[in-house]
Amino acid sequence: MVSNRHNASLSSSEKKRLRDRRAQENLRKKREDRIKFLEQRVQFCETHHAASLMQQLLTAVDSLRRENELLRARQERLRKIFASWDADEIGVSSSATSQPPRRLENVGPDINPSAPGQCGKAKRGIAVTPDSIVNFEIPEPNAQNEIFTRTTGLTLEYAGADPGLGQLNSVQGVTAAVPNIPSTIQLPGLPYSSAIQALPSTVPAWCLVPMNEYGHDPSLVPATAPWLSRPELVSACPPVPDPLDLLHGTRRNYLANEIHRAIRRRAIRDAECVALGWLSYVYSKWRVSPNPATFARLAPFQQPVMTQIQQGHPTSLDMVIWPQLRVNIIRNWTKYDFAELTGYMSCCTKVRWPWGKDMLERDADDNLQIREEFFEVFTRESGWGLTSEFIDKYPELMEGLDVDALRFRMILPSEAE
Repeated sequence: MVSNRHNASLSSSEKKRLRDRRAQENLRKKREDRIKFLEQRVQFCETHHAASLMQQLLTAVDSLRRENELLRARQERLRKIFASWDADEIGVSSSATSQPPRRLENVGPDINPSAPGQCGKAKRGIAVTPDSIVNFEIPEPNAQNEIFTRTTGLTLEYAGADPGLGQLNSVQGVTAAVPNIPSTIQLPGLPYSSAIQALPSTVPAWCLVPMNEYGHDPSLVPATAPWLSRPELVSACPPVPDPLDLLHGTRRNYLANEIHRAIRRRAIRDAECVALGWLSYVYSKWRVSPNPATFARLAPFQQPVMTQIQQGHPTSLDMVIWPQLRVNIIRNWTKYDFAELTGYMSCCTKVRWPWGKDMLERDADDNLQIREEFFEVFTRESGWGLTSEFIDKYPELMEGLDVDALRFRMILPSEAE
């Protein structure tokens, strides 16, 4: 009331000056609040985005890059040292037994589909890999033969054992004795691609594992092989899987069950489930435990090529059937929607096995095993094909491939007779 009486006693000019004073105070308060807000923003930017901090990050990146180059150089020197040790040991052993000296064989990958899988000479002990130094023991051949024969009906033949050592100290080669493909199943001839660089002959091929480094993008994790993150469980699994475990899953074999779950997410038939499952299984066993025995179980086309060793990429790309297509995708995979690319690849990859033809048979003990001719088909590069959907969607990835020979056409039972 006093204020109203006071204002009532003021003249019009005094009232105007009072209103102006209040407006200026309000404006001044707003300006101070705005300045305070901007000062807080500047302080935040200086704290989190200062030039000195960016320079520190760049310096750290450059330091890590130089450290990586140094480690690669040391790794290469270690490989050469171990290769020279192997050569010296072979020379000493040869001279002691009055035999002509032997040389380290070239064990680079052979992508000729008709060539059997082989591995070079490797002594039991320390194996040098790009990631670590691994101690391993070569499994007993009799136990492996028993498991392999029970699940496939085939026989693993070990050669190159040195009887003078009392144990299996070296592996000359491990091959699967399988019959020729029957005439009812015609496989196309896929040409050898000279564009694929072979691995160096100075280092055994079994110890050169692919470089699965790709920035650890979380969006790529579902498309990789998650079971490789549990190497201790994979190593404890049998050398080869039971085909029924790949088809229906199992609680007794961790690796076979994980591969079954991953493959069954795709729309594929049982033939691809068994064939892709088997190839993924033996590859995973070698990947977590690189040694001559696990390497010898790989199909010839599964053996890594130089691009896989030199260029970072997701693990799932190492399981692409065709080496040339594998190289093309590894060089360009960042240009595509990776989930879509791998989805098309898995659904459009087909084994050249007649529709409705049995892929399993019963052995003398009435256990289901893989038929010999089916095993021979899916362990050859020419035993696989790609449907037109993938070829037409990704024509740029077909560089260096014979598309006509690669294109898949379903063989009906009536056509196979």
